[in-house]
This record gives sequence, structure tokens and C-alpha cells, in this order.
Amino acid sequence: QLLSIADDTRLSIALRAGFIEEDMLALQTDLLNVVQWAIDNNMELNESKFDLLCYSYRPAAELLKSLPFVQNLFQYVTPEGYTISGSERVRDLGVIMSPDYTWCKHINTIAEDGRKMLGWFLSVFKDRSQLTMLTLFKSMVRSKLEYCCPLWDPSSLSDIKRLEQVQRLFTSKIYGCKNMSYWDRLKHLKLQSLQRRRERYI
Repeated sequence: QLLSIADDTRLSIALRAGFIEEDMLALQTDLLNVVQWAIDNNMELNESKFDLLCYSYRPAAELLKSLPFVQNLFQYVTPEGYTISGSERVRDLGVIMSPDYTWCKHINTIAEDGRKMLGWFLSVFKDRSQLTMLTLFKSMVRSKLEYCCPLWDPSSLSDIKRLEQVQRLFTSKIYGCKNMSYWDRLKHLKLQSLQRRRERYI
């Protein structure tokens, strides 16, 4: 199956039990055909940036892929000779996909990016007034924490807290809010928790 969104193209296939080598050969053929089509249409694909993500939710399949002699089966080769091996994380349209169908890596990444952005503008802007802080947060931090959230909405308490901690830290830096509890700060600033906002989107 081939799907394209803007300049991103994906090839996919389901590896059937008993037909793994046959299905992988079909995907390899599709890969070569796509690259050849691009050449025939005066286009150039950056083969060194091709990624491979092997989805699997069965523990036995993960154990099988860890064996040395099996690892070679889960590789593909581009016409220019680049070997594409399975990745533990692939960014797809701004969302980090993991082979185990979980969103932990994505949530950890955006929470860390949010904290870094928060630290950056706290060091650059000295004004801690409500208007300035909320404008910066809504435009530069919260947008990162909520991008495509209906897809990866967390269900574990640890992931929910990890994201909420960024807004908790931010609101504590606003002038006049330092000694308030988190929920009092949200009420005072007329904000909702990030979890509540995601629930409303969904």
C-alpha cells in the first residue's frame, strides 16, 4: 500500500505468518518501483533519509526480531545501496511513532521540548506580567504540547502528569501566582488543565 501526504510518502505491508519472506520481497519491489518512478518523472528522493518502522504488539515477534539471524530479514536496500533497518522511533508529520504502538516516546519528547522553550523565554523576557506570560505560553509552548493530541492522548497517569507539569511550572512563574496552588492559579488565570483541554478536543 502506498500513501502520500504533501512530500511524505509511505509504503506499507502486513507480514503474514508463513509468508514473511514473500511479503518482504513484495515491499522491496515496491520500494524499487517508487524510486524508479521518481527518476522517470525527473524527481529525486533522498534515500539516505528513508526510515523503516516495524509495528508489532506480540512479545514473541519482538523476541524473534532480536535474534541475529532474523535481523537481516527486516532490512531493505535502496537502488543507491543504502540499507534501511528498523528504527525505534520515526517522526511522521511531527508525531513520533513507536513500533510497540505506544506514545511514551512522543510524550516525553514534547514535554521536554516544552520545558526547554519555557526555560528559553523565561531567560529572555524579564516581564512576568499575566498578559506577557500567557501570550508567550499559548503561542510557543502550549501549541507544542497539544499538536495532534487526539491521536496520542495519554491514558497513563505518569504521562498525564508529565505534560501537566510543564503548565504547572509555567503558572508558578507568573507575577502574583507563586504562592497559589496549581488549581487556584488556573482559576485565577482563567486557564484549563491540559488534560481537560484534550478531553474537549476529543
